[in-house]
Amino acid sequence: MTFDVAIIGGGFAGLTAANHVALAGLKPVVLEAGADDLYMCNSRVCTGALHVAFKSPEEPTGDLYTAIMDQTSGTAREAVARAVAEGAQATINWMRDEGCDFMQHPRRSYGLPMMAPGREMRAGLDWEKSGPNLFLQSLGEKLSARGGELRRGVRVARILVEDGVVSGVETDSGENIFAQAVVIADGGFQADRDLLAQHITAAPAKIRQRNTQTGQGDGLRMAMEIGAATLGLDKFYGHVLSRDVMTNENLWPYPQVDVICAKGIVVTPAGSRFADEGRGGIYMANAIAGLDDPLTATAVFDSTVWEDAKESDIVPPNPSLVENGGTVLKADTLAELGTLAGIDTAGLSRTVDEFNGLVRAGSAPALEPARTTVTYPAHIVEKPPYYAIPLCAGITVTSGGLAVDGDARVLNAGDNPIPGLYAAGSVVGGLEGGPNAGYVGGLIKAFCIGRIAGRTIAAEIGV
Repeated sequence: MTFDVAIIGGGFAGLTAANHVALAGLKPVVLEAGADDLYMCNSRVCTGALHVAFKSPEEPTGDLYTAIMDQTSGTAREAVARAVAEGAQATINWMRDEGCDFMQHPRRSYGLPMMAPGREMRAGLDWEKSGPNLFLQSLGEKLSARGGELRRGVRVARILVEDGVVSGVETDSGENIFAQAVVIADGGFQADRDLLAQHITAAPAKIRQRNTQTGQGDGLRMAMEIGAATLGLDKFYGHVLSRDVMTNENLWPYPQVDVICAKGIVVTPAGSRFADEGRGGIYMANAIAGLDDPLTATAVFDSTVWEDAKESDIVPPNPSLVENGGTVLKADTLAELGTLAGIDTAGLSRTVDEFNGLVRAGSAPALEPARTTVTYPAHIVEKPPYYAIPLCAGITVTSGGLAVDGDARVLNAGDNPIPGLYAAGSVVGGLEGGPNAGYVGGLIKAFCIGRIAGRTIAAEIGV
């Protein structure tokens, strides 16, 4: 079988690249491992918020670029960061032209667009009537109408190379599909325990898969086999969840307990803090996953924080966490709370006393570990009753991946493009991560870099 372009993965990144290729008069084929009409992938079940490092994609290019570099502590590749910043507005415009509707994010006051219709504000998974699912179906239909193909139930096993140039792919059934270009768009490696153990956590079975478990890292491995370089494989995008999510399906992807962690303290069984809660839930999820035993962290907070949790996040954890079977421990004293939560009471008392004292003095950054207050002010733990929530790190998608240039071409160890090989979406590295697990935005990586890949290919091999 011969096509102009073979695209691995039928999520937003793959279908966006494919549609741009088809619009240029080329014939693409999208190879999707899922066999069902509504095959599972993160794109289909996502919430649908579009942002660039938590700024609207329609803000000025310079502001978006600065936000990316700030969010990643300067570790993002300049060429990729500039390409996303410069292409964000055009990407939103294209989505609107393709029929994607937008609404205002219900819990963000600074104007983030969300794909409409939005999910229900409830715990658990909700996607059937949501904007992302409907738009993914629409992109598949448009691809077919434009002369492209979406093949379901096809898993790619190997990238074909001839005389140093990518020439197509081989499927796991042994079929060769030849193409002038190949786009890897099959997502991250979050569902592969071997890769997680190698790069993310020593205990991959003790973090919760907050995803559809289709991101197995196939594209990453295949590209590495032919010399592709990788970047930042040690971080992921995810959220802090109740530990009960390990056995309770109703507790993912929402409610998350990020804001509770950011306003309270997070401790080990010894009662000690181990990370900067003020950096937010994505950072904290990575910190929890990095523990020797990721199922030993507990959030400790007071009644002020618990009352505030009625208003925080898309699905407020108070009362949805309790209503859906999550554990929230409550006590009149910290000593009693420590006993209930299995935390050393003396250690917890020392930690809270030190924390409260330095926060009162305005010296929270002097804590060890430091407690930043720029994004989330530190709340003194002093108003009973006191609460504790046993925690779990929920991984949505890995942040690192293949090295690419600003045109979505995959690079080798010498920083040179591998002829004929491109990447888009969550398999792309160099845009997110860094020491604080900076999150730039999964959907903008999918749509914007998918658009870049499709346009680059159209320009290089177009008719």
